[in-house]
Amino acid sequence: MLPRLRDFILLAFVLVSVAIRGSASPQNSKLLALVPDGAQIVAGIEDPHNPMSTGRLLLVTHSTNLDFNDWVGLTGVDPDRRADEVIEVAASSANGELYEHLLLVAGQFDRERIFRAAGQNGVPTTEYRGQILLVVEPFAREQQEINGTRWMAILGDHTTIFGSPLLVRQALDRYLNRSNPDPLLLNRLGQVNADVNSWNVLAMSAPLLHRHVAPGQLHAAWTHILDGADELTIGIHYGSTDRIDFAVRATSGQRLSDLAEILAEPRIIAASSSAGMHPRFRNLSIEEGRLRGSLLLPGKEFDRWLASTYARRSSVVDSESRP
Repeated sequence: MLPRLRDFILLAFVLVSVAIRGSASPQNSKLLALVPDGAQIVAGIEDPHNPMSTGRLLLVTHSTNLDFNDWVGLTGVDPDRRADEVIEVAASSANGELYEHLLLVAGQFDRERIFRAAGQNGVPTTEYRGQILLVVEPFAREQQEINGTRWMAILGDHTTIFGSPLLVRQALDRYLNRSNPDPLLLNRLGQVNADVNSWNVLAMSAPLLHRHVAPGQLHAAWTHILDGADELTIGIHYGSTDRIDFAVRATSGQRLSDLAEILAEPRIIAASSSAGMHPRFRNLSIEEGRLRGSLLLPGKEFDRWLASTYARRSSVVDSESRP
C-alpha cells in the first residue's frame, strides 16, 4: 500500500517559464477541452518562451509531479521538443481519493522519435479508439510512490496526454468527440483576472480538501480558510510584485464573512524565514456565493518561499515512501 502522503497536495515545481507581462486568459486554453468533467484539481501554466521570467504551479498532487518529471524523461530524446502550456489534473475514483492523475502538455513534439525510442527501451504500446499509446510502468526511482501503469498519447505532434489510464481514456474521448470545455471549469476560471500566468482550481468537499492539504506547508490562517471551503480558485500574476487572485466558495454565507475577517489578518502565508511575508489585500468582495479578492507580495520573497516549501514537502514525501 502506498503511503498516504503520496496524494497530499503539494507545491509543484514545473520547469517552464511564465509571462511577466500577462498572457492569454486561462479560459482560452485549448487544453481545457481535454480536462475530464468532475476533475477535483486542475492547475495550469503557460510558457511564452521568455527566458527572463519564472513561475510555478501552486497546488497539485505528488502523482502529477511525478508524471511531469517522467514526461520530461520520456520526451528528452526529442531535441526540438517545446512545451507551451502544462495542465495537471487529479480526480477521485473507486480506486481512492485523488487517486487518478493526468498531465496535458501543448507544444511541439516528434511523436515518431519519442515512441521509437521508448520501444527500443522496452516500453510496450496499446490502442484505444484507434490511438496508439505507450504503456509506461513506474520508473525504478518511484516504484514505492506511484501505483500501476500509465498511458501516454501524442496527438498530432502538438499535444501530449499522460497519466492514469482512466483519465487518459476520458481525455481521449473528449478529443475524439470534439468536446467543449466543462462549463463549470470555465466559470471557476472566470473568477480570476485574465492576465494570470498560472492558475489552480480545487473543487471538492470541505472534508476531502482538509484531508489532502498538507497543513505544514501553509500558515494556520490559510489552512483555516481551506477548512471551510469546498471550492478554491487561485490565479497568480508573476512580476517584481506578485499578485494572487483568489475566489473561495464556502458552505454558508456566514462562513464567507468569517473568511473575510481572516483575510484581514496581517500574516496569511508562512514564509521560510522568521520574518515572514506581509501581503497587501485589495478588492475583497462577496459575490455569487464566493469571497473574491487579490493579495500582493514581493515577487522574490514569494518565489523563495514557494521553492523552499516545495523542497521541504518533497523531502517529506520521499522519506515516507521509502520501505
